[in-house]
Formats: sequence, C-alpha cells, structure tokens
Amino acid sequence: MTTGRGNPFAALLDAPRGGPVALLASCGAGPTWLCTDAVEVLTLPAGDWRGAWQRLEVFLQRHAPRRVVGWLGYDLGLDVEAWPVAIAEDLPVPVLHVAAYATVREFAPAAVPAAPPVAAASQFAAHVPRARYEHKVAAVVEHICAGDIFQANLTQPFTAQWQGDPRELFWRLCQYSPAPFAAYVEDGAGTAVLSSSPEEFLWRDGPEVRTRPIKGTRPRSADSTMDAQLLTELLGSEKDLAELTMIVDLLRNDLGKVAETGSVQVGRFPEHATFAQVHHLFATVTAKLRKDVSTVDLLRATFPGGSITGCPKLRCLEIIEQLEVARRGVYTGAIGWFGPGDALHLNIAIRTMVHRQGVLRANAGGGVTALSDPHSEWRESLHKLAGIERALQAEASVPS
Repeated sequence: MTTGRGNPFAALLDAPRGGPVALLASCGAGPTWLCTDAVEVLTLPAGDWRGAWQRLEVFLQRHAPRRVVGWLGYDLGLDVEAWPVAIAEDLPVPVLHVAAYATVREFAPAAVPAAPPVAAASQFAAHVPRARYEHKVAAVVEHICAGDIFQANLTQPFTAQWQGDPRELFWRLCQYSPAPFAAYVEDGAGTAVLSSSPEEFLWRDGPEVRTRPIKGTRPRSADSTMDAQLLTELLGSEKDLAELTMIVDLLRNDLGKVAETGSVQVGRFPEHATFAQVHHLFATVTAKLRKDVSTVDLLRATFPGGSITGCPKLRCLEIIEQLEVARRGVYTGAIGWFGPGDALHLNIAIRTMVHRQGVLRANAGGGVTALSDPHSEWRESLHKLAGIERALQAEASVPS
C-alpha cells in the first residue's frame, strides 16, 4: 500500500481504463483507497449464484496477501437459501465481481471537493405507480397481521438514460450525497457500480466483527428548527424503534451462528446519524468469532443483510420475490474490501446506482411493519432517492 497525495477523485479519473478499478471513499470520515492494477478477477454473470461462495473462498485464499475489492450481489443469498425465483432479469449485471489488486493508494481523510460538471440524466422514472407500490406495502402489512412475518424490506427500481463518464458521476454523487461507506467499482467489462451508502454491513479484524444496521428515516429540512423536529420525531417513533429492535435481534442471531458463546453484544440503543438528505436510526452489534470461522463462513451466516430483507429472513426473501418487479442486482448486496488476511469491510449497497451501456439503475425502499402507512412508505422511498436525483440533475417521474 502506498500513500497518495491530492484528490482521490481526480486520481480515479486518471486511472487506467479498460480493466477493473475501485475507489473506496469515506467522504472525509476516514481514509480513501484507490485500487488499480488487478492481478486476477473473479466475475460471475447474473444468475450464476450456485457455488458462488465456494468460488469466492478459493479466490480469497489464493490472494490472502492482497487487497481484494468488489461487490456481492443480493442474489448470492440464493447460494445460502434457495427461495423460489419468480422475477426475471431486466438489467443483467454480474452477481459477483471481485478483483485482487497489486496497487493500493491511500489518501488522507478530506472533504469531497467540487466535482466537474456532468450531463443530466434523461427519462429517469420509477417502474411502479404510486398506488401499486402502496398496494404492495399493504400486502406486506397483511402478511405481518397474519403472523407470517414481523417486518419486511420492500423496494422499487428506477431507471434513467445517461451518457458520460461514470467516474465523474461518482465524484458528483459523493459531493451531493457524501457517505462514510461510498464505493466505486468498475469490473473492466462495461459495468460500473456507484454507491454512496451510509450503512456498514460487516467490519472484521481478526476475531472481532461488527455490524451497524440502519432502520428508521426522516428527510432533512433546510429550516434548522424543522430539521431538529424531524430528528426528534424519528428518535421517538414507535414504528421506527420497533423496526430497529427486530432487525438487531435478527442480526444478533445471524452473528450467533459463528460467534463465541456469549460474545454478541449490542451497543447504546438507539444511535442516530445525519446525512445530507436524511436522518437515520442505527444500532451497533459486535461479536467475537470462533477460531475456525472463515470470511465466507461469516458471509454465509449473515448475507443478505437483515436490514434490507426483514424478519424472519427466509420468509421475507420469499415475499420480496413475490412483490418486487425487478431483480435487485447489486442493490442491497454488499460492496467493499477483503484482506490482507481475514480482515474485511463491506457496506450495504443502498443509495447505489449501476451503469451499463448508457443505462442507470437505482433503487429505493424501506422497512414495512404492522404500523406502516403505505403512503408514508412510498414517500420515504423517494426521500432516500434525493441524493441520487441531485447527482443526476433529474427528478424521478412516477407513472400514473
């Protein structure tokens, strides 16, 4: 690893083209890493999830001395729990992409500088009319009232046309929607993933592991008094606190599968964080892993993250498959780094766009509980899209 000087986003623009590249950006919360000169790549096409975890484990073992960076698509969960697949692929991108890098440049923490201008997106639109999305929220509430589940995370896709350099767009995304777990990854074969995620999925250092699920959202206000009131409302919300509590319990159980007995702990509850467009509630869950637990053992026990599936996880995965209209792809999977050794740091791939052949896909959603109001859930999904809209210079239209 080498120390880089200057602007990591400008360094990304200057990085070689035509092969894998990654920028892991903290947007001032910590160091940023630019990864270039891939020595080997593991990329699995959409739908090729069978045996994916084993293939990833072999790859990570082979490159244990290196930094490995990439994404894990949501459908890798199918290599753990084989729920019935009903949704067709409408924008196929690799279900898994990781690259082992020879060159890693570290940049000191710094605020994101002003990005160069980019073209605005066109035809940025939701796939689902408002009434239809609200009907799907109501269907989840019915499942909860029937005792089928406790909560589920429902999402919707948005698609835009956009021509330009996705590296420049990522810079603009981080300027207008800075987040501590932002990441940009190109697979070298035409797909770029741009994430300004505020959510930490997994951090591991030796036996120590941590997850920080987000549950509970309110929009920001330009009026400071109203902004403070929105945060106070969130901190006192029975619905949002119940949602966070249930997901913390789920993640305690997930980590308990691979942790030393009695080591799973929950920090101060609830915690909150404020970002450019939204306020969030979150919690911190820590554990000490058993000595025999590999990186892939940890991932199989926890993937996909409970905050973006629901509780109980398998039944929620089945219901999500019945109600959503497009495969999630990279969205609500994970993006980040592995190694050297068994260290890792992954985000939950929310506030994330995928760019391929002039098409941009983004998604948004939220957790549904028995107390959910369908219209409020629809509005919340749009609030979460606000940073992406600013980056694209386009407001998402919703079909009637």
